[in-house]
Amino acid sequence: MTSTLLRPILSTANVKRLASLSLRSSSSSCYHAAAATSSSCRHQSLPNNHSVINHRRYSSESSSSNGDHPTIPTFPWRHSPTPPSRLLQNDDYSGMPNNFRARFVRRLIAAKELNLNFWNVLPLPFGYAQEWEEELAGNFSVAFGLAMRELFETLFGDDGGVVYNDDQQSLSLKATLDCNHRDTSSDNTTEESFAKNDNTSIVENNNYLNLMMDQLLLQQYQHLHNNHHLPQNNNHQKMMSIHLSIKPIKAQLQNIFAVPMLTRDIVASKPHLKGGYQRLERVFKETQSYNEVKQKTYELAEEVGLDSAKRTVIAEATITCLEYFQVKDLESGRVVQGMEDGDEEEEVVHLVRFEMVTDRGEDGKREGGNWKLIDVDDLLEGNVFH
Repeated sequence: MTSTLLRPILSTANVKRLASLSLRSSSSSCYHAAAATSSSCRHQSLPNNHSVINHRRYSSESSSSNGDHPTIPTFPWRHSPTPPSRLLQNDDYSGMPNNFRARFVRRLIAAKELNLNFWNVLPLPFGYAQEWEEELAGNFSVAFGLAMRELFETLFGDDGGVVYNDDQQSLSLKATLDCNHRDTSSDNTTEESFAKNDNTSIVENNNYLNLMMDQLLLQQYQHLHNNHHLPQNNNHQKMMSIHLSIKPIKAQLQNIFAVPMLTRDIVASKPHLKGGYQRLERVFKETQSYNEVKQKTYELAEEVGLDSAKRTVIAEATITCLEYFQVKDLESGRVVQGMEDGDEEEEVVHLVRFEMVTDRGEDGKREGGNWKLIDVDDLLEGNVFH
């Protein structure tokens, strides 16, 4: 195996021409008998579990102020030295059995989607990772930083104080929010509506950002644009500063698996198929009947389309960073999220989740699409669609 199997994702010399990661892949079997049946039927044309940490330094939950001050909106960022607790339980949100054998099979099949072979998936001794695992995790680290850069520049504009260092792949953000909660009984509809509409369009019109991040994930940050651009002409103005600096120092691939038949676009066009693949697993658990699973798989394949060969590869990596994070109420000087003034950068761990759609390629190989960031630190509990 050589690194040429992995297409370089983001050239720091020409970032916006290479909007996302892409990997080649090979033909593969499906997870188990049910998924294998779905593959054959196409040819036959048959009918948050977050860690509970109370200190505001490691909390991403909303903070409230006392007295007349309104609730300060949350900056959706998890600053913690440990990853979400479900990772320690080997839960990849696949909905499949959580044991060593099942996880190995999932990894093997996903690797086949990337045109890798059995030997590339075998665990190495002493905690070493395969070359492709290291390269993929490193690519995810770069893509995560560039996605956050584009997101913050889009949300806060030129005055957002966003600085990205290509050499160190580090990101710094300094911004001020107008945490202004307007009185809904007064004449407040025009300007607020304009801010919200402008917020929607500025995110939707950024094609580069939409290539890099899933819409549901982008929605977690959209309120920041509204608060940054609200007019400052009321009696309840509350200003809040945000200071965030990130320098990745290590990345490690944690989970990877493939979902046959279903993609996010297919589920978006046919919402009743959401969770369809996990339902197959539940059918087997309840009936222990491969025939029953086979029948349900035929039905799902017919819904998707018997000629479809699309699959989704989902992968997660932990990114260890040196990070400083603070959200401060400028009026009172109180830190409402993160670290105190004068604190040194500390080591934190982020969990990033990406997905890519593959399809039938030439010479029996699989053709990979673009990797897209679909969740960060389980803000969306994995953003599961399958």
